[in-house]
Amino acid sequence: MNGHWSEQGERSNRLMQTLLVWIALKLGRRSARLILYPTAAYFLLFHGSARRASQNYLRKVLGRTPRWREVFQHFLTFGTVSVDRLFFLSGRFEEFDIALAGQELFGPLRANQQGALLLVAHLGSFDAMRVLGAREGTLPLKIVLDRRHNARAATLLDALDPALAANIIDAGRPAPELVLALDDCLKNGAMVGIMADRARRDERVQAVPFFGEPAHFPLGPWQLALSLKVPVILCCGLYRGGKRYSLHFETLSPGIAAARGQRGEVLGRHLAHYAARLEHYARLAPYNWFNFYDFWSHAAPDD
Repeated sequence: MNGHWSEQGERSNRLMQTLLVWIALKLGRRSARLILYPTAAYFLLFHGSARRASQNYLRKVLGRTPRWREVFQHFLTFGTVSVDRLFFLSGRFEEFDIALAGQELFGPLRANQQGALLLVAHLGSFDAMRVLGAREGTLPLKIVLDRRHNARAATLLDALDPALAANIIDAGRPAPELVLALDDCLKNGAMVGIMADRARRDERVQAVPFFGEPAHFPLGPWQLALSLKVPVILCCGLYRGGKRYSLHFETLSPGIAAARGQRGEVLGRHLAHYAARLEHYARLAPYNWFNFYDFWSHAAPDD
């Protein structure tokens, strides 16, 4: 796909989003999923750029040329997770079978009122992560989100989960102001979720190995971790079929420290480790990768 990922926008219009919310929450998940089959077929047949992006990724993760039914399954998985998001945002976790792995690492953080950066990606469901707070008790959660670019996502949050929407930290604000807001939240023991797989146009990137080829990842989350001196935790919510999800948490760093002349090397090493772990989880659930653009493009983010 040509151009920066942010130029794609959100394809669903407000009417379709409203209709899907009504069908899912009023008629049930099964009824909502019926819509997904023709939608996945449409993307497979008529959305060439998304299809090529899917084929490119699946070729890497499967180690062979993907079949059409596998590309269809990729789109269908994305649609399923999108529908399930409505239930997670509505607090209806009991309708799903959700397994947790690594959640014990939050115990000491909560006991010490220690905040942490939670790195998530467009891999599976980041909304399913909210089950952690429901099961583990009070776990203050903040989300870094660019409200301008993600206007519909923000509107959906406002409608289905006003409490979570109130905890959004707008990534569109000036960088110094954003750092101060994050620092305040982290000092008060909040867990701050931030997407770490896509770079904004004005953000520095670095190429690291990802499925055997260099891919550009943003340095911003790691620069924040270095500046704020807080633990960094990788979070993945993988869809496993049916109504099953598995949530995975692992500490990537207890706190990044680097001398001034070594910062680039240290941040690059942490970024490469993040990409390697992201690849690990993508291999566990191959159809959960939801970046439907040329992720391995060597073009700079501003191109």
